[in-house]
Amino acid sequence: MRNLIRSEVLKTRSTQVWLWMILPAVGFTALSTIGHSYDVVHNYQAGDPDLDYYGLFTASQNAGVALLVIGVLGLTTEFRHKTITPTLLATPARWSLLAGKAVSYVLFSLFYAVICLVVNFAIAGIWLKAENVPLDFGHGVVPGIVKAFVSLVITAVFGLGLGALVRNQAAAMVIGIFYFSVIDGLLSLLPWERRVIYKYTPAANLNSFVSNGRHTGLDDVHLFAPLVGGLLFLLWTLALLVAGGFFSLNRDIS
Repeated sequence: MRNLIRSEVLKTRSTQVWLWMILPAVGFTALSTIGHSYDVVHNYQAGDPDLDYYGLFTASQNAGVALLVIGVLGLTTEFRHKTITPTLLATPARWSLLAGKAVSYVLFSLFYAVICLVVNFAIAGIWLKAENVPLDFGHGVVPGIVKAFVSLVITAVFGLGLGALVRNQAAAMVIGIFYFSVIDGLLSLLPWERRVIYKYTPAANLNSFVSNGRHTGLDDVHLFAPLVGGLLFLLWTLALLVAGGFFSLNRDIS
């Protein structure tokens, strides 16, 4: 397994995609941090005692869409460029291959998550210091930072599972981005569905995990507690990986 993980890491590093994908991850983090920093500074100057430090220092979670795409590329690139055949010739055990890819993308996502956190802290710290706004890491901010970090890692593996299940690169990326960006918002607006089903969906579980335990803003919608939401999102991620292993990797590749 160690050699398999090493080969998967080397394979990913041999392309420029992993390096270029840092740009959207940093971009999403920076834009979100800038928006939250402006709100905190504006509210502080207006005398508002309730400053959203939690949202400010968990803004790195908005890079999740970039991590999702990175995970999707993990297997779909091999299917698209037909490199999956020599990969399986070198590693015939398909479940071992999937496990090795999952571990390697966890390692890469850790690298991305660290960069996103550094960007978030740099922008927020410099902006607040320049405006003489005090930093506050109380009221659950530190656990929130940890949850934002973990959410990026799990989202990358979620993308890997989605790519393993769908196989087509363009379709997998469109499905993943469209679901988290559009469909999730629509599901949260359907009256009956948002009260009964919505909290069990992957995006809702991710939202509850990175939240500070409050509901979504709709009076009749209450998500699971953050820990429960995180565990459910992890189960969704593992379910996608297993489904991808059964329905894609176990089929005739060539």
